[in-house]
Amino acid sequence: MRLRPVMAAMAVLLVRGLVSPAAAQKPPKPPPAPRVKPNRGGAKNPKNDPVKELERFQKMSPEQREKEMAKLPPQRRARIEQQMQRFDNMTPEQRQRALNRLETMQRLPPERRRAVNEEIQYLRSLPPNFRRARLYGDEFGKQYSPEEQKVIRETFPGMKPYPNQQK
Repeated sequence: MRLRPVMAAMAVLLVRGLVSPAAAQKPPKPPPAPRVKPNRGGAKNPKNDPVKELERFQKMSPEQREKEMAKLPPQRRARIEQQMQRFDNMTPEQRQRALNRLETMQRLPPERRRAVNEEIQYLRSLPPNFRRARLYGDEFGKQYSPEEQKVIRETFPGMKPYPNQQK
């Protein structure tokens, strides 16, 4: 019988400990995550599309171009100026090929775009005979889709396959 009052006292202490004023306070809720509007596939923002951005700057007068460039952050401005200068030095055919290549790259998923860019950097580091062997080797054909292969090969226009190599 003595056990009942002891157990009752322990139960009271246990309940009281769990329902203390400090335990009753709930931590504040974290602020809600910012809502991001989903892209419904409409027109792309020209500032996020290098092809559109380059075309937009090409169509501007030098005064308009300078005014727009002044609004850009320094790194982005330098990159665009460098692209514009390279673009201005190209023939119309070279420009069209460069725009096509850039559009194709934009269509690739980010991880494939990164892989293609890394391959281009790697190929630039190779001597011409090794570059040519890599561009038309079996492994290259297995690693990259036909569209990706075309983009990479067009980066090196003078690199044609040896007569015994397949294209």
